[in-house]
Amino acid sequence: MSYQTQELLKAIRIEGDDWQAAVHEQIEAGRNFFLILPEGADALKNFCHSFGLQADCLPGHFNRSDLLRMGQYVDGVAFDEMLAAWDADDLVVFLEQLDFPINRPPQVKPFLVYSPLWGILSQHDDVRLARNWLEDSEHWDRTRLSQPHVYQWTSNAWKML
Repeated sequence: MSYQTQELLKAIRIEGDDWQAAVHEQIEAGRNFFLILPEGADALKNFCHSFGLQADCLPGHFNRSDLLRMGQYVDGVAFDEMLAAWDADDLVVFLEQLDFPINRPPQVKPFLVYSPLWGILSQHDDVRLARNWLEDSEHWDRTRLSQPHVYQWTSNAWKML
């Protein structure tokens, strides 16, 4: 998995039949993304349960000022959809890939280059390779990313090195 940062962040509305496939696509790609939950906290609990997360899996809610700060990294359709969601009193949350149980060894390698904005940029078997990837400016545009770091899986949690 190696994330392409030219793709902007997406939003997935939790309704209809195809939302789970859209979530799986984002998880498989290692991308962070937004959820729009028309049914509020109950839908959030159901989502967390569906993806093997604890019922309180998402600590905070995403608001308009957060969106305005991140706006340049958000897909235009997603941006507009989130604004409409707040007008309709829907819940909007930002999901990070490190929270998903599927993104733990052995499903992924024990060293990740991870950005709190974009998600999993790359994964490695060795810390040296991860650091080399991070140092290599050909892999990502430093002006467009929030600070990526190398993370290691230790003691049942991801730790930033």
